[in-house]
Amino acid sequence: MLLHNARVITMDPERPYAESVAIRDGRVFAVGGNDELSSLYGAATELVDCEGGTVVPGFNDAHCHPFALAASLLSVDCSPRSAPDIAGIQERIRISAERTPEGRWIRAANYDGFCISEKRPPNRWELDRVSPRHPVFMLHATGQECVLNSFALRLAGITRDTADPPAGRIHRDPGSGEPNGVISGMDQRVKDAIPPLSENELEEGMKLVSRQYLSFGVTSLQDTSWTNGLRHWQAWRRLVGRGTDLPRISMLAGTEALDDFSRAGLATGAGDSRLRVGGLKLALDESTGYAEPPQEDLNSLAIRAVEAGFQVAFHVSDVRMLRASLEAMGAVRRRTPGKSRRFRLEHCAICPTGLLPRIRASGALIVTQPSFLHRMELMSGGNGASGPGRWLYPFATLTRLGISVAFGSDAPLATHDPLNAVFAASTRKADGSRQGGTGESVRVEDALRMHTLCGAYASLEEGDKGSITPGKLADIAVLDGDLRRLDPELIPGLKVVRTIIGGRTVWEN
Repeated sequence: MLLHNARVITMDPERPYAESVAIRDGRVFAVGGNDELSSLYGAATELVDCEGGTVVPGFNDAHCHPFALAASLLSVDCSPRSAPDIAGIQERIRISAERTPEGRWIRAANYDGFCISEKRPPNRWELDRVSPRHPVFMLHATGQECVLNSFALRLAGITRDTADPPAGRIHRDPGSGEPNGVISGMDQRVKDAIPPLSENELEEGMKLVSRQYLSFGVTSLQDTSWTNGLRHWQAWRRLVGRGTDLPRISMLAGTEALDDFSRAGLATGAGDSRLRVGGLKLALDESTGYAEPPQEDLNSLAIRAVEAGFQVAFHVSDVRMLRASLEAMGAVRRRTPGKSRRFRLEHCAICPTGLLPRIRASGALIVTQPSFLHRMELMSGGNGASGPGRWLYPFATLTRLGISVAFGSDAPLATHDPLNAVFAASTRKADGSRQGGTGESVRVEDALRMHTLCGAYASLEEGDKGSITPGKLADIAVLDGDLRRLDPELIPGLKVVRTIIGGRTVWEN
């Protein structure tokens, strides 16, 4: 394949820009001007005229949850855009109930009580009116809350006398004391009651996931779910083995799966370029539901993971967890001096200035989600001179200090369109209108690097992908405009017109 008449942004400092890219045997063969590479054209060459569009390395979503996204895409969409009020949610669930055999679960997703007219989610009785003969499970957009109707509460064994779970809360009607259907945090009874997706449902959902990612120019995913175990690894192997067009997958093992992976002889780097084992997602706050897991537990698990050959990715949900993760890194260095490692700090949305030198000294990189900028700004009280908002996503400061930053989506909790993240990081306008902390915006090309080369760096694969460099995998996205000259405000209007993985077009507009 020969891509020509393009504005190529290579992410390779040896030759940052070009007009043409030659691909051979699944890898980049040459990069240069149109005239330089014209001699490579032959009868067997697929010639692609990019018509002045931008050619970039394939995007790398360094933090996402593909199985949850698959379930979300198979669920009733109750997002505020689709259902702006409780009546809208009820109507969408009613339609699903008419199409679903009685007694079968109805899954709904993406509701956000903060963003709908009533400023609250529907309760169990409002769901009962439209679906009395089906158990209904409706998941919040953040994944941290759900609503069950009466049928679902009964199957989960939750009654008026049920105590709140250790890491959650059963919301109740203030008059009767009955559960109103809203459950915050973790409740194992709910998890156990809901049947998992069947293999056919999972495959169908993953086809939808793949199609969306490829249409966004994403050629690599890093599955960072803390629940990932050997069965998820086997599920990925089956999906990849069936020949479905999927992005390349790096799957992190969950906190509780370390021993299982070790017994199976699996550690970071196992697998191949299509599917590999990533690091260990150390998420004791997520997996236990307790916001403050003991420091000694964090230290011990991090040491065990490194000794077992894993890169460690710390779940950093707040400043306290950031400090705890830095302490754990220090414990690992003292216990295993000289071992090769590249720590990851997942999310790390709020970075106090005083901790930045420690992050830089640790050599850790931050894997974060610019598409959450607007929501996090609201939650932190804005980007004023005081309060946590002043430390929110300090991309420019991190770049200036030499701290590596990679972008992910956290899908399905936010959009998985990487151009949205590039737009947010370069304009600080994550929702297209609100703006905050413009001093921490970065150049478009810096944001692009964070979603390509830095993503590969996050998974220890920068030697094989992340830039358009001769010898590297030919994973490429072609956009329909000149990204270098485009006003950053217009980035949301850009479209991906071709996605290439290993030199083969896997999606075309």
